Amino acid sequence: MTAHENSQRGTLIAVAVIIAGGVVAGLLLGRGDTEPTAMRVPAAKASKTQAPLRAATAAAALAPTPSTPAVSVLSESELAALGRDSMSGAASSRLAAIDRLSKAPRDQALPLLKRALLNGEPGVDRPAALRALRDLALAQGDGDQRIRDAVREVIYHGDDESLATDAQEALDVIAESETK
Repeated sequence: MTAHENSQRGTLIAVAVIIAGGVVAGLLLGRGDTEPTAMRVPAAKASKTQAPLRAATAAAALAPTPSTPAVSVLSESELAALGRDSMSGAASSRLAAIDRLSKAPRDQALPLLKRALLNGEPGVDRPAALRALRDLALAQGDGDQRIRDAVREVIYHGDDESLATDAQEALDVIAESETK
């Protein structure tokens, strides 16, 4: 067997393992409306100053806003422009598009925010998309758990521990808001 064949075999095995992991995760996530304890990502050890800050942030996220703007349906051209702007251009325009999507109708915004969350610039777009998804769930609900499923993908993707920790906190905030 040549080195090239060994390389191809290794690639095929890696792809099979990734697919199998995705299938198992999908099966476990679809078991009910509560997140299994075994699927929770352990929170990173926070310093004594970070814990109160995170608790205050979570409490602020749950606080009702006095004037939530009405959600208006976006036209196809507006949606296409936001999709394009959320993934390309200057960081400020990407962040503005992500913020606008957080106020758009849930069904229109979710695919674009999920794409930004999984494929956006790690230090800029991904945290903004995570906040936008959390805000969207808090404002418009997540009864079908599609937003939580998108957030879970970041946790299982596992390439950014800090974002995974923030994603777990967002899941906790969304779950708590759904019980109220």
